[in-house]
Amino acid sequence: MCLVPERRHGPELIDRPPESYSQSEFAGNLADIRNVNRFLGDNRATLKLFSALVPAIAGSLAKKPIRVLDVATGSADIPVAIVKWARKQGIRIEVTAVDNNPIAVREAKAFTLGYPEITVAVADGFSLPFEEGSFDIVLCAKTLHHFSEEDTVRLLQEIGRVAAIGYIVMDLRRSWVAWALIAVLTKLFSRNSFTRYDGPMSVLRSYTVPELDALAERAGLAGRRVVKEPFWLMVVWGRKG
Repeated sequence: MCLVPERRHGPELIDRPPESYSQSEFAGNLADIRNVNRFLGDNRATLKLFSALVPAIAGSLAKKPIRVLDVATGSADIPVAIVKWARKQGIRIEVTAVDNNPIAVREAKAFTLGYPEITVAVADGFSLPFEEGSFDIVLCAKTLHHFSEEDTVRLLQEIGRVAAIGYIVMDLRRSWVAWALIAVLTKLFSRNSFTRYDGPMSVLRSYTVPELDALAERAGLAGRRVVKEPFWLMVVWGRKG
């Protein structure tokens, strides 16, 4: 059997309009995603690459905070992880976390209580309401697989437009092994129907490293690198200029 399945295009449950599902089930799915991000390396990989980009901003740290944007933030757990890291490093930081789903925004506002460095708002990643270069670093995690190649390019272009210094865009890597692992884990550790269906489907809808690199090239992302991370993650990231 080929180790890389054909890319699927069927929708996930979470892609449906918010009024078509219960808020509690959606919130439960976000809680499962937080656990995945914590235990399967998403937070670790983001912090590793984020800390690699910080020296490019070091000259201005004494004058102003690092400006960060997290696109499609979900419950904003990755922004919280970054703020915790910045506090330990003594680095001032301001994070804007946006999502186009009003339930996600509500959950993110609740999850970020106690983190005044984080502002949560509704925004469409394909048309971000920010000027060019508004943020030092722009993040986006496990979102690209929801979209067609054309829309993925559009989203990457928007991320590149509002990023002044660098960007970190993470997603799953498509493979049968990753699909099998997620299928087993979701059945063992979650009763949430969104998690059980969308987890394995997310893997099948994801890109491979060459595919993501080609899309990032089409988007014109400056200084890009595509790297593999443990647990079948991959990241396109870079320092502009």
